[in-house]
Amino acid sequence: MKMEIVACLSFLMTKKINIEDTLLSLGYRLSDRGSYWQTNALFRNGDNKTALQIYKDSGVWKDYVNNTAYMPFEKLVQATLGTTDSDLISSSCSFVDSFEFKTFKNLPKPMEKTYDPSCLERLLPHFDFYTQKGISDSVLKLFKCGLCTEGKMYQRLVFPIYNLQNKIHGFSGRDMLDSENRPKWKHIGVKTKWIYPHHLSSDYITDQDSVILVESIGDVLNLYSNGIKNCLCIFGLDISPSLISYLIQLNPQKIIISLNNDDDKQLNRGLAASIKCFYKLISFFNYDKVVIHPPSKNDFGDMDQLDIKNWLNKLDLIMKSFDYNYILDNSKILYKSQNLTQSLNSKINKFKKIINNE
Repeated sequence: MKMEIVACLSFLMTKKINIEDTLLSLGYRLSDRGSYWQTNALFRNGDNKTALQIYKDSGVWKDYVNNTAYMPFEKLVQATLGTTDSDLISSSCSFVDSFEFKTFKNLPKPMEKTYDPSCLERLLPHFDFYTQKGISDSVLKLFKCGLCTEGKMYQRLVFPIYNLQNKIHGFSGRDMLDSENRPKWKHIGVKTKWIYPHHLSSDYITDQDSVILVESIGDVLNLYSNGIKNCLCIFGLDISPSLISYLIQLNPQKIIISLNNDDDKQLNRGLAASIKCFYKLISFFNYDKVVIHPPSKNDFGDMDQLDIKNWLNKLDLIMKSFDYNYILDNSKILYKSQNLTQSLNSKINKFKKIINNE
């Protein structure tokens, strides 16, 4: 059975499916909701016209009545037809004329640049910057970082970034000169593809069925030094599609957004970014899986052992009973930061209806 499904999916992926025409030909009556359609679940004789949510651009869908995970379009076709026979499925699908995309199909896929691990041998184990902040040598060695004394990362403490095949595909370097003329962090590689440090954290995320999302490597280091290892770094204020895809695969029970706490500033950019990340994530996860719990100080690097312990105790309470009115109350910060797009405004209004049981 598994081989048949794999063969079927492989077959469909070689052609570009016209999602709307295929759904209509299968008997679905679609209600247009902007970026997606809603319809009833024909494959189980459902009559709830809002049960299925199907995205127009990808066909990715979810059965809200049965509370399924998001699944690829091909699985919906299989379920509707009740078969994995590739010939039958192909004959039931509408495909885009090959002329419409033939100019793209033969383009070579660009190879991701990776680096030989031997390059790390040139990094020096000068860890004073972080050991003075309470990060142990053992943690820093675990992350295989070191001081670079030449090239683009001159006088930066450099951290290698590993892809999902455990090959180095980038570097992130913390400035050691504290110069106003140099950015605090410098990155080499495609940052939007980074999932860091998955090679160290993935087992802890799976075991604890939760993940903590933080802004920088410095936050990760302090959490690791305090025994908290189910964390990932988003390298800034937004969650990349690659990271979302990775989280969908892991499907943790809880996602904790813990970006910087800028409440001492006129505009709390960390909170504004956290709210935006929340609305982005609930497009793929049930909203009650996602909570916001910022550091008690500006970031985790500013927190000592007692601060971390108190933060954890509060997190236990938040994970049991998070007040989602906190999200709605603080969504107004997006108006102040001028980060409110039409799409985001729509998500806020939709979430407001959910919380108010409208």
